[in-house]
Amino acid sequence: MGYLLQHRLGRGGMGVVDLAVDATGQPVALKRLAVTGSQDELDRARARLRREAETLRQIQHPAVVPLLDVIDDGDDVVLVMPFLGGGSLADRVQREGPLADTEVLAIADRLLPALAAMHRRGIVHRDAKPANVLFDDDGRAFLTDFGVAALRDATSGLTESGTIVGTPAFIAPEQARGEEPSAAADVFALGATLYWAATGRPVYGDTDGRTMLRRAAVDAVRADPRGLDPRLARLLGAMLQPDPARRPSAALLAGGPDGTDPAALRPAPVPAPAPGPAPRTARAPRAPRTRRPRTGRPTRIALAFAAVTATAVVLVLASSPHAIDAAAAGTGVADAVGPGTTCPTQPYRRCGLPPAAHTDGTQCLTGWGDIDGDRRNGCEAAADTRDGTALTGTVQANLVPADDTDRYPMHIEDSFSIGCKGTVEVTLTAPAGTTMVLELLEGATPIGRATSKGPAPAHIRLTEPNCGRDDTVDLTATVRYAKGSPPSATPYTLSRHGDF
Repeated sequence: MGYLLQHRLGRGGMGVVDLAVDATGQPVALKRLAVTGSQDELDRARARLRREAETLRQIQHPAVVPLLDVIDDGDDVVLVMPFLGGGSLADRVQREGPLADTEVLAIADRLLPALAAMHRRGIVHRDAKPANVLFDDDGRAFLTDFGVAALRDATSGLTESGTIVGTPAFIAPEQARGEEPSAAADVFALGATLYWAATGRPVYGDTDGRTMLRRAAVDAVRADPRGLDPRLARLLGAMLQPDPARRPSAALLAGGPDGTDPAALRPAPVPAPAPGPAPRTARAPRAPRTRRPRTGRPTRIALAFAAVTATAVVLVLASSPHAIDAAAAGTGVADAVGPGTTCPTQPYRRCGLPPAAHTDGTQCLTGWGDIDGDRRNGCEAAADTRDGTALTGTVQANLVPADDTDRYPMHIEDSFSIGCKGTVEVTLTAPAGTTMVLELLEGATPIGRATSKGPAPAHIRLTEPNCGRDDTVDLTATVRYAKGSPPSATPYTLSRHGDF
């Protein structure tokens, strides 16, 4: 092959990686992929891969590991890439634990422009994850395996099982549903990678791959950025929006429509003021604060804010490491940047910034609730998936959002009992500080109600109504907050005992 093998670096689900040196003595990594499929499929995949390799060579982005060569070696395909000696993000977090927020932000600042550069050339990674973030000896982060993702997407079979392209812990919801991987899916996957690096937790919860895929397919993102650096929390909240239409592009998150590296951004010059007294808003703008917006402020303050010049707004945006270019976003967030316009005020969105986590700027996304009332961290509580499951024993679940009503079907059997004394008891224990209502329904008709003032339990006890007749019945147990009760993300406990 023209390369001198040194030793094996590792083995993964798609093949093996060897260290080698090229003809000039430079170390390279050889990734050998065992490919299956028809000859036509293999030829098509290799042709596509070579096209993407040529594109990668033309881009030469400093944070993308280039694909140097593609070699056909019998039934295998060998990808040749520069060798980076700093290991992967996956290795580092597993060895050292979650990284500091500042380190994660530094990785984001380096990789978002790289992802944007790929997307502008029409290249979608399809499988961004911690194993595909590599470091050189100086600790600089790189994205790798663009070519591997293209090959896997273009062939009918690899040694890795499964038909959905992507890794469950980091896959975008739409990709988990089998939709065509897109640039927006890459943004989500990188956001999930950064979240894992900062917390050590997958965005769909710490569970098996099949469950992760099921949660992903129904938009059940469980990432909770509370406690992270506010700037990192806002960035992850935007990247992990379940709806791809609401995710900013990598270029936008990197600093502008061209994906400019945030470190290279410089404030635009401020035009000289017109003759006459300088308006009070001409002073240099302050960087946006992350404090919770207050309500009920005097109108004169709102009017003063509306009078800020377009140049000042541009300065604020340009100075933010993850500034949002409103015009390029096409979301109407900052139709505010033109002369004579104002920056719209939204409950969960500060001017020039992405929406708070798990919101669209105005309200919580489906399946999320703002339990703590702090709009800075968005809607921090995730709904569970237990609502609607049959109540046969004990279940723990939360009421998120606060106006939700959980429903549990119950099938009551009528089995023989001496004296026809069969009973069914349903018990609800609400979280401390909350009040919840338990109700039993037969069809739409209430047949029992009790209130739990947490943590004191509430009970509903049913006795067998008829002796000598079949009293088998299907009921529904419902749980909701009592009027005026404060909400909580802490689970309640609901249990059922007995039959007729």
